[in-house]
Amino acid sequence: MLSFAEGEVTKLRREFKLVLAEKTAAALGTRLTLELEGHLPPPTRIVSVYFDRPGGPLAARALRSPDDCLKVRTKEYSPDLGAGGAPRVVLEVKRERRGLTQKRRVWVPRSDLGRVLRGGASLLPLIAGGSLGPVLAVTYTRHVYQSSQAWRVTVDRDIRYHRIAPEQALSQLALSVERLEPAQWVEPRVVVEVKHLGHELPEWLASLNPGGGPAYSKFAEGMAKVHAFAADGVAGG
Repeated sequence: MLSFAEGEVTKLRREFKLVLAEKTAAALGTRLTLELEGHLPPPTRIVSVYFDRPGGPLAARALRSPDDCLKVRTKEYSPDLGAGGAPRVVLEVKRERRGLTQKRRVWVPRSDLGRVLRGGASLLPLIAGGSLGPVLAVTYTRHVYQSSQAWRVTVDRDIRYHRIAPEQALSQLALSVERLEPAQWVEPRVVVEVKHLGHELPEWLASLNPGGGPAYSKFAEGMAKVHAFAADGVAGG
């Protein structure tokens, strides 16, 4: 299995998402394993923390116009094969617009995360202005199927949505599902993302594209479930 985590399909791509029952997702995984000549990728545990400004403008936009929105988040991977023993996070700014996804990623030591978020314009200009705070933590188990730079399929299970306090999100200790508060909501379905460069998808995989239906967004889903957030702000509790 090759590693393409920082490749072109990560930085700029088209994508579509599927929300499947476990039985259907298992059948898809079997087909994808055949594409990889029988290789079953090992699972990775991911903790993602989403950030927003006061009033939740990024969350409101993700709910109101999921095909034209901006997300700022950190991710931590377990195992993190490139960490070299020191806790680190990847800070991502993800822009989605009319089916095209652009992502900028910067790896930073966990101990530097607070400083980077306060003054990270030189690293990620889209977060200039500060005032970003953590609003949501999401944990899940991911399998990644990829054999070339042209496309990648991620399969996310056991998706859990948690509240998170700033002191925990920005602490020097790596996050894990065990360190977070109990989940406010557990997604019973499996979320599949097919990410590609606009061509060279296997025909059977391209045929799964649901077209213009609403896409599943962990950010929007989590804000609605954990904070009762609606497109125009907090709807209650």
